[in-house]
Amino acid sequence: MQGTLQKQKCGYKWMRIGYADTKFSTAILAVCSPAIILLAIWAYREMPNTEWRLGIFLLIYFIAAIIYTNIGVWAHEQLHCLSFRGTTPEIQTHINFSRKHILFLNGHYRVKGAINYQNNRRALLAPFVLSISLTVIGLFGNLILPNWWLPILLTMAVAGIIDMTHDLYMYSQIRVIGKKGKYWDTGKYLEVVWKE
Repeated sequence: MQGTLQKQKCGYKWMRIGYADTKFSTAILAVCSPAIILLAIWAYREMPNTEWRLGIFLLIYFIAAIIYTNIGVWAHEQLHCLSFRGTTPEIQTHINFSRKHILFLNGHYRVKGAINYQNNRRALLAPFVLSISLTVIGLFGNLILPNWWLPILLTMAVAGIIDMTHDLYMYSQIRVIGKKGKYWDTGKYLEVVWKE
C-alpha cells in the first residue's frame, strides 16, 4: 500500500499509513541524488590518477553498495527494533529478511501489540543513528585512511537517509496525531486509531 487511507466511525478516526507516496519519495530523491553525485565526484577526484582510476572507483562503490545493502539494511532493521527494548511486555518485534536478488538484502520489522506515540516515533527515526555513525566513522577514518574514504562513507550515510524514505513518511503522517493515537505496526503499513 502507498499513501494513506482514512475513515471515521463512532467518533473515532482510523488511518492506515503505507509506503511513501510518489510526491514524498521524489522530494527525498531530489535532495539525496545530487548529494550522492557530488560525493561520487569528490571520491573519484581523491583517487590516485592512474590508468586504473575508473575501475578502482567503480569497484570501491560496488563494494560499498554490497556492504550497505547487506550490513546496512540489517543494522537499519535492528535499530528500529532496538527502540522497543524495555517497553511493555506485550510488545514483540519480529524482523523478516528476504533477498530479492542474490546480493541485496531486504527487510522489514513488525510489532505485535499496540504502540504508544513515543515508542513509535523513536522506532521510525532510530535508523538516523546509522547515517550518523557512518559519518563519524568516515570523519575518524579520514585521519588515517586515503582521502576517498570520507566521501564513500558519506555516500553510504546519504543512502541510509534514502533507505528511511518510508519511515520518514510514516513519521510525517503520525506527527500531527501524536499522543492522541494508538499505533499498530504490521511491517507493511501502520494503523492508527484516535479520537479528536
